Amino acid sequence: MILKTKSFSKYLNLLLIFLFPTQLAIHFWPDFSLIFGIRVDYLAPTIYLTDILFMALFIPWVIRNWGKFLQDIKKAKFLLIIFLTLVLLNLVFSSQLPLSAIKWLKVLELVLLGIYINVRKDIFTQKNISIVLFSSLTFVSLVGILQFVRGQTLGSLLYFVGERSFSIFTPGIALVNILGKNYLRAYSTFPHPNALAGFIGALLLFLFPSIVKQKNLLIKIALLLVALTFVLTFSLSSFVGIVICSLIYYFSKCQTLIKKIPNFIIVLFFIVSLVFSYLAGPVLKTSSQFSKSTTERLELADVSVKVFSNHWLVGTGLNTFIPNEVKFADREKDIWLLQPVHNIYLLILTETGVLGMLLLYILLSKLLATATRQPKSNIYLAILFIFITSLFDHYWFTSQQNLLLLPLLFGISFREKN
Repeated sequence: MILKTKSFSKYLNLLLIFLFPTQLAIHFWPDFSLIFGIRVDYLAPTIYLTDILFMALFIPWVIRNWGKFLQDIKKAKFLLIIFLTLVLLNLVFSSQLPLSAIKWLKVLELVLLGIYINVRKDIFTQKNISIVLFSSLTFVSLVGILQFVRGQTLGSLLYFVGERSFSIFTPGIALVNILGKNYLRAYSTFPHPNALAGFIGALLLFLFPSIVKQKNLLIKIALLLVALTFVLTFSLSSFVGIVICSLIYYFSKCQTLIKKIPNFIIVLFFIVSLVFSYLAGPVLKTSSQFSKSTTERLELADVSVKVFSNHWLVGTGLNTFIPNEVKFADREKDIWLLQPVHNIYLLILTETGVLGMLLLYILLSKLLATATRQPKSNIYLAILFIFITSLFDHYWFTSQQNLLLLPLLFGISFREKN
């Protein structure tokens, strides 16, 4: 009976990993989630199926292992102090306390998930994680390919894994024009093709060493399906990320280079993002020939620097960019965008300020430095890919599926052995 219970628990834990790409959820719509009466997904308190499953697994486990859990927390005392300082400062100076508090609860959940994955070496082995994630990736890739071919979502039972209903005729949907004909970019179960591309790209880099060794024909076919779906997202930022990470992988034997990358990348990306935001306004005024997507990114970047200039020390509070955006945006052009700036570094600067950025820099540099000590696992490449694509979009901070990958990667990277 005990063996059956342990086996059932193991499968539930692996099911959690398998469900990472899903987005079945319940949304709540309190007043603070509305802007001018419009429901804004990014502001709505949301409970996902993956949240419920994780808490159902984590709470009983932590009760049984409370002493060991506290010991593990004490080992990261320095990081914990930094984290709590950042949370406290951000909440005290938040312009929308409910929004910030809810977002910090999500961050706390992710931290706990990372700790849980790190210490549950009995279940979350490299082999188990690779098999389950690749199986899940194959499934969502097949869904994405069929959507592209049909020009619409598949519907039916896929609703229960979070597939939304739309077609090439749905206003605002992401399309690609090939030889004069519009095609639906692959969404699968994700909120946007870019988020799907980011998820696939990070996992391909992470799983590649274990997949490439396989001689099974079905695995090779599955890998081709995943790669094809990645292409069908037509996500330029993810393509760029893969190319850069491939070049870094080529030079990965140079350990000196790998050790210097983390701090350099973090500082460089914050500086580049800040310079970009200051140039966005003047660039928009000098030309009107940009695509709709590029124009929106420039407009949001321009808004972000205005928000940051007025709240540069401690920021406006986590998840408050959109409510503050409407105060600084050009009412005729930008107000109806109602989405975060498409650059996580700018998002962090506007919502946590310089102090938050400095504290976050300490956290990120330590986490990424840990990952680079394990180059054979390719975790460092997956994390670098996330850092690169974060320059061009916000899904690593706003999409449930993408967010769940972060504690998985960092949880594994902190192990002494994988």
